[in-house]
Amino acid sequence: MDNSNVTLSVFFPAYYDEKNIDKVVHKAVRILEELKLKDYEVIIIEDGSPDRTGEVADELARQYEKVRVIHHEKNMGYGATLKDGFLNTKLDYVFYSDGDNQFDLEDIKKFVALIPYTDIVVGYRKKKQYSLYRKFTSLSYNYLLKLIFDINYWDIDCAFKLFKADLFKKIEIKSVDAFIDAEIMIKAKLMGYRTTEVGVEHLPRVDGISTGARPSVILRTIREIFEYRKEYKRQLRKA
Repeated sequence: MDNSNVTLSVFFPAYYDEKNIDKVVHKAVRILEELKLKDYEVIIIEDGSPDRTGEVADELARQYEKVRVIHHEKNMGYGATLKDGFLNTKLDYVFYSDGDNQFDLEDIKKFVALIPYTDIVVGYRKKKQYSLYRKFTSLSYNYLLKLIFDINYWDIDCAFKLFKADLFKKIEIKSVDAFIDAEIMIKAKLMGYRTTEVGVEHLPRVDGISTGARPSVILRTIREIFEYRKEYKRQLRKA
């Protein structure tokens, strides 16, 4: 496939990932070079991590010309970190995944190959590598979103997605918590963006700390769902 007209921003949220982010970025740069794109950039969004994640990220930026780092002075949370990534990319398409090394970045090649045929590529984890509790909360969350917003994705929170970047000039992202993925996908659907789902490999987390299933995060996300529901109904009436 000829990728010579494709420009791609790639970003990775990173928190407690001092042993992960270097592996992720090294592999990402190699794959992006292999794709022979017109241009690319890699952004690390370092979310005020108390370990050495920030230092490792800065070293990667010194090593690679196309890598840059955005630092948060304090931990702002996953949703705010994603939002920062989407609003700071510069190129025609934007891809993101987590900095925790739980995905096989070779799957980026499948996503780029779909660019001529779709506006958004949404990954779903073919086999989720975490606890039964996390699997249950994920299944319940996807069902709740389908019930309230009539969106039907296998795995809406999968941190492996590619977007046509002009979407983020047309929508306002309000969520700063785990609802951010769903908010973006709902607004993209209302605007008529085409979406394709693709299965991706999910790997066990070897290093670092996961914060996604904390009860406080779940409660804040539920609150955001019902707050956005009012706006969603207004948008439907206008459509």
